[in-house]
Amino acid sequence: MASQRNEAMNKAGNRQRTYAPNTVSRAEFVDSVAAMAGEVWDFHDRFGVGSGQFAGQTPTEIVSDRKKILDEEVAELAQALSDGEGDESVAGETADVLFVAMGHVEAMGRAGIEGVHRITSKNAAKTNQSHAIRPDTGKLLPVEGKPHKWQ
Repeated sequence: MASQRNEAMNKAGNRQRTYAPNTVSRAEFVDSVAAMAGEVWDFHDRFGVGSGQFAGQTPTEIVSDRKKILDEEVAELAQALSDGEGDESVAGETADVLFVAMGHVEAMGRAGIEGVHRITSKNAAKTNQSHAIRPDTGKLLPVEGKPHKWQ
């Protein structure tokens, strides 16, 4: 496993990541995301496009119905990056992706909320001893297991 990690690090070249403190406070980050989540709920309620409209559908069917919305936002982010539109545009497009992803969670109702809790707990359990960042992709991977993801 260590050799695969080292190989991935060598391929990363100048993209080696090093620790740096966050540039915004935890409170500012959490407050901004919480405010967006509140607006997602209000937006869904205002336009009648939230979890209430999906009675009788499974969470998978709900997200499948909404997939094109997220695809469009991800494509707009990719376009902004490709066109070199700058930080303000890229930040806005990134926020659009988050807004729609949060909308998926709300649209799924209880299953979406349970998914958030499950993934939050799973990620909170990861440590520097159990996981490492793959330097060439930035993805956090388990140190043991899943060797194919380190290649």
